[in-house]
Amino acid sequence: MRYILFVKGNCPFCNDAVKLLEQKNMPYNVVNFDSEQEGVLTEIKKAHEWETVPMIFYRDGSDIKFIGGYTDLQQLLGSA
Repeated sequence: MRYILFVKGNCPFCNDAVKLLEQKNMPYNVVNFDSEQEGVLTEIKKAHEWETVPMIFYRDGSDIKFIGGYTDLQQLLGSA
């Protein structure tokens, strides 16, 4: 089981999501999109009908589930 976060470097909610996973000692990977990759991130957002970052996914084996953003992660981990 592992969390995957799609983030942008200047995003406070992205930083908070990473901190929350670290506090909970949960395994995670971060995919950091810079301005040159904005088109790729835009397409990922469209595919999941999502407008903001972070975009957080949960991977268990080959099963990948879209969780949502930071507040969705808080709710999932009981930290809201």
